[in-house]
Amino acid sequence: MIWKLLVPAGVVLAVVTAACGGAAEVGSGSTADPRVIEVSALDTLAYEPGTIEVGAGETVTFVVTNTGEVDHEFVVGDEEIQAMAEEEMSEGMHGHTESMAALAVEPGETKEATITFDAAGTLQYACHVEGHYRGGMVGTIEIT
Repeated sequence: MIWKLLVPAGVVLAVVTAACGGAAEVGSGSTADPRVIEVSALDTLAYEPGTIEVGAGETVTFVVTNTGEVDHEFVVGDEEIQAMAEEEMSEGMHGHTESMAALAVEPGETKEATITFDAAGTLQYACHVEGHYRGGMVGTIEIT
């Protein structure tokens, strides 16, 4: 895997949209002092920012705020993880497997997830509330 969630195993978090942030340079976050990146989940089925760059080995705390009026999620993973999450949601399941970094946030909520990105590659963050993923609520994490 190219990411590691730094919360207790099996914990599913809720995600909320937040204002843009992340002023620290790529690669500057450590386990002891993670770089903070703010993400907003929008009712227009988008995230702000839509693309995030991190360094391999970097630890990042995502502060996700739901600025809208409907529920949203922030699920971090590769395309396979996103497909699994979408399938679970379409089958009426509301949880995610333990291998995912996932936040579920209600309108007005803000939640955090801290992740260490172990290797270069590309991941996605997405919302799997019914219709949101298919509607384009997906962002990209470039790990360099």
